[in-house]
This record gives sequence, structure tokens and C-alpha cells, in this order.
Amino acid sequence: MSYKLIIGNKRYSSWSLRAWLLFGPHDIQFDAELVPFFTSEFDKFRTGNFPARQVPTLIATVDGREIKVWDSMAIAEYLHERHPDSGIWPREPDARAAARCVTAEMHSSFSALRNTMPMNLCRAYTSFQPDAETIMEIERIEALWKWVRDTYGNGGPYLFGKKFCAADAFYAPVAARFQTYGIKLSAQSRQYANALLTHPDTHEFYEGARQEKGIVPHYEFDIA
Repeated sequence: MSYKLIIGNKRYSSWSLRAWLLFGPHDIQFDAELVPFFTSEFDKFRTGNFPARQVPTLIATVDGREIKVWDSMAIAEYLHERHPDSGIWPREPDARAAARCVTAEMHSSFSALRNTMPMNLCRAYTSFQPDAETIMEIERIEALWKWVRDTYGNGGPYLFGKKFCAADAFYAPVAARFQTYGIKLSAQSRQYANALLTHPDTHEFYEGARQEKGIVPHYEFDIA
């Protein structure tokens, strides 16, 4: 069995970072292929990998067959089924259910945060001011982080304790957004965000982003 993960620009692609962090922290080997947004390469990716039409897309080769999985949540579940002992989800049933809940909420919600604070790993804004809806979503995220860590964290650095899981992978781009836009967080939230941002696999993704040359103006703000 082998895995190829097709991702978008590391600088901007939050969903690519989520999928990336499902592999290394769980000792699952993979190759990565980057397809830049808004290019002919991206059009070719869509044409050549139907029914996938977005990144990240996982191409798993199993017994000579290619299986395409093109949604980050589906990738998490696929890898969990293939590697049930890797720790992608917590082992204990109650914690696992909670992890899936907070991950699914990240997957489907927080549209104001996504729209007003697009991920950009190569910028640091100091004058950004979130609007009221975005502030409400930030408060919801901090409340979720606190509840999970107080209930299931057992003093570890991650949401569910000492081991990095899929929920952490999904919230890592949120931590990156908080850093990019200078969002003030509680001490507990800042501690958790730092744990995500200093993880070696997150650091590797950041380094790749810094080496990219392509700029997408849509994701760049003209503010200090």
C-alpha cells in the first residue's frame, strides 16, 4: 500500500494542512504532490483525477488499484480504517465521539472566520480587526478547546492529551490564522495553539510555504 497526497499552495491551503497532519504525526508514510491554485496544472488535476475536483485528494494504491479520496474528513476516516492503531482518533469511545464532533464542526462551520481571515502562512498582520460575527466564532472555538482539554486532555498539550489526533490536525490551520492575524487568546488557548504550530510536521509545512513563489492576490490583504 502507498499513499500520494495532492495538495494546494501550502501558503494558503488550510485543507491541505489538515490532511498533511493526518500522516506524519501518526507515522504513516506518504508522498506529496503540490498543484497550485488558479493554474492550468490545477485544471489538469481535476481532469485527470475524476471524480475528485478539489484538494486535498488522497490517492491510495492498494493491490495495484488506485482509490481516490477527496475530502479531508473522508481522508481522516479512510486512514483510520486502514491504520486503526495509529491514533488518528482517540481510542476511548467517549473521547472519540467528542473528537469527531469538534472536528466535524470545524469542517462545516466558522464561515465568517474562513472568509475574513483566509490562511496565509507567510504574513503577520498587526492591525487586523475581526468583525462581530468572526469574534463570536473565535469565542466558540476557544470555548470548544477549553471544554475538550478540561474534559479529555489529561494535562497533555493537545486536545485529547499527549497524542496528536485528527481533531488537532483540523484545528492547526485555525491556530495559524490566529497567529497571522494577531488574535488575542486566553492563556490556555495560546498554549494549545503554540503546541500545534511548533509540531515538527506543521513546521515542515510552514517551511514549504516560505519557499513557494506563487502569490494569489485574493488571499493577500493590503494592511500592516
